[in-house]
Amino acid sequence: MNDRSGILQDKLGDNATQVTPKPRPEILLLTQVLPYPPDAGPKIKTFNLIKYLAHDYNITLVSFVRADNTQQHVDELLKYCAEVHTVPMVRTKVRDVKALLKSLVLGQPFLMVRDQSPEMSRLLARMSAGKKYSVVHTDQLNMAQFALPVPATARLLDQHNAVWTIADRLRKGQRNPAKRLVLELETFKLRRYEKKICGKFEAILAVSQPDAEALGLINSTGSLQQNTTIIPIGVDAEAVEPLALKPDSLNLVSLGTMFYPPNVEAALWFGKKVFPLIQEKQPQATYSIIGAKPPAEIYDMASQNPAIKVLGYVEELGPVLQECAGLVVPLLSGGGMRVKILDALALGLPIISTTVGAEGVRLENGNTALLADTPQEFAAACLQLLGSEELQQKLAKMGRELALEVYDFRRAYQPLDRVYSGILN
Repeated sequence: MNDRSGILQDKLGDNATQVTPKPRPEILLLTQVLPYPPDAGPKIKTFNLIKYLAHDYNITLVSFVRADNTQQHVDELLKYCAEVHTVPMVRTKVRDVKALLKSLVLGQPFLMVRDQSPEMSRLLARMSAGKKYSVVHTDQLNMAQFALPVPATARLLDQHNAVWTIADRLRKGQRNPAKRLVLELETFKLRRYEKKICGKFEAILAVSQPDAEALGLINSTGSLQQNTTIIPIGVDAEAVEPLALKPDSLNLVSLGTMFYPPNVEAALWFGKKVFPLIQEKQPQATYSIIGAKPPAEIYDMASQNPAIKVLGYVEELGPVLQECAGLVVPLLSGGGMRVKILDALALGLPIISTTVGAEGVRLENGNTALLADTPQEFAAACLQLLGSEELQQKLAKMGRELALEVYDFRRAYQPLDRVYSGILN
């Protein structure tokens, strides 16, 4: 996959000729998180994108990195990318406060100001001096500010979600008046910024119809704008074996990085509003929370209910998930598609989700998942699953079939071929 210097030979006996292959287009991929290891939704989406594009393009990856990224992670990406360049991302509470004040003064979204990086801008200026990339593939809205100055035949913005909707949903669930006001202002600024930025790219990718509508990429006739394509997130469903679930398990599990506010909100809602209703009917039920860096409020909730276990970051998920009855996705806010749902489908893990959590995924209530929105409905769905081995097996089977047929990245990302062909030609 990485040998890009071969000679194609037309074997015509003694008159064999050598044909130099046409140069592969040069793709500059900009990411806000290093897409390895693929242990979180954005990383999984982008890592599978890299694997798909590597067959036809030379990829130069430029990414922010965190303290826990290693050279081994970069080496794994070099199996698919011609080059990998990194810039450290340092975040502190002091920096965040400064970014918030700056955003208020300038009228710019806090999330975009927070990620401004002179070092990233200088690196890209050096790399693009005297060079013109075929496509600058911009992964997530945060990287758009760095993509626009880079010389390229075309620029593509890969929207993992409509970012303003995340702030808006968090605002609706916020009881603190000051925080609610900040989120309301951030929602307004993000919505304005997102619409403006989308207009500066030759191609836009959205992961779902609701996201495309939220981004203003739907015409008055109800059709997508000409430069917009909906491509769902793809996972490597073919590479995983379905779990051998325990039919008598009474454990429910939730997945998601705990430094992402919608995941914290979801875990607290389920643990405080839904799980006690489950325990009334099934006292032996347990709830396991998986996700890196849980905040104090998650531990506080668990300390008040011994049936709630906070596992934090789990490197090998298989053994833990195999011991549970199903995955709960009690999201009340957020945007885009939930990769955790796609992974669960591929693993044959039954899913109970809110409609917000299931957005963008082709789930059918009672067939490929159970959907519920109120605490009472969600608890009833969980109890239904815990009490029926037949239902568990049905959801597992139908869910895995959906993952293989629709969401395996080899199929899900096929529309990228048309998008790239269009903007390059």
